[in-house]
Amino acid sequence: MNMGKRRKYAAAAMASAAILSAAAAARGQSHPPPPANSTVPASVLDNLPNRTLSNGILSAKVYLPGEFGFYRGTRFDHAGLVTHVTYRGQDYSRYWFDKYATDIHDYTYYGDDGIVAAPASAVTGPVEEFDAIGFDDAKMGGTFLKPGVGMLKRNTDKYDHVLKYPVVNGGRRTTSATKTGITFRQVLTDKSGYGYDYVKTVRLTPGRPQMRIEHRLTNTGTKPIVTSVYCHNFLTLSPGNAGIALTAPFALKAERPLQPDLARVEGNTLRYVGQMKGQDMVTSPFGGFGGTAADYDFRVVDTRTGFGQRIRADQPIARINMWSVRSVFSWEPYVAISLKPGESKSWTYTYDFFGPGENAGEHAGEHE
Repeated sequence: MNMGKRRKYAAAAMASAAILSAAAAARGQSHPPPPANSTVPASVLDNLPNRTLSNGILSAKVYLPGEFGFYRGTRFDHAGLVTHVTYRGQDYSRYWFDKYATDIHDYTYYGDDGIVAAPASAVTGPVEEFDAIGFDDAKMGGTFLKPGVGMLKRNTDKYDHVLKYPVVNGGRRTTSATKTGITFRQVLTDKSGYGYDYVKTVRLTPGRPQMRIEHRLTNTGTKPIVTSVYCHNFLTLSPGNAGIALTAPFALKAERPLQPDLARVEGNTLRYVGQMKGQDMVTSPFGGFGGTAADYDFRVVDTRTGFGQRIRADQPIARINMWSVRSVFSWEPYVAISLKPGESKSWTYTYDFFGPGENAGEHAGEHE
């Protein structure tokens, strides 16, 4: 790494350390100081306010929203960011980045094998993002809506989801938790005419290696809410994604060419045939799905170890994107939302986790 980059990352380290130290102090938390010449290690984020859920079979760490919370960007829904989902010793959602810095755009690489992420993207998952509403209609300095975050100030010519926009109105948030579940509520009323009541629950099913993420969004304003939402499934089953296979209930159609030495589509299956290294990236939108919720049912497995998960939702798919680098595989189906004033929409994601010798969802009894 050249001297200019070292100075840049050292500066980022000091800025990030100050931010995270303030957060820890405000919540009575503590963490070791980062090395002087590096950015803040991703592990520092583990010390920020969270609740660990467990049903005795499956465990998950869920982060709490707030000024000094884990996530302070304006890209992702602040409620219910899930990390370290663990079943039979397999962590399905480790950090896909090694370090965290405040002065970069999205993410970048450093050294021979490091990844550093910006605040907007320094998350793991499951974590969700809604499309922005009203950005094009807002004048410079005006406001637009990002559900799950709030009303944001427009200060760029084009919308860029990895930028941090000023939050003008974050609404009112409440949280309640039990040993196996946590519920977040955000109520937003705004002079723009946008308003909503958003309830999200992360719940571990008793007696099963299953996690459900339940949502209910009600339009309480005077303007329609038209958007879509996807879950950025940052899945960390296999370093380099070697042996990863995703199977769908329909014939998959990659809309961009994939690197054939790394990943291929074989009918209903997307299969990684090579080891991703360095700055390799495999990404594409996918088609082939129909108009019913039955197509939102995917099985992802590391064929070398037998660990995997089944991902389902009770809604039709609006579109699909897939993104992967050597540290993570992300399958991202979208759900469409269109609410007139007074209307509500509910949707649920269900994750069944399985290990060697088990089948996806076998602990859940009859498939829903």
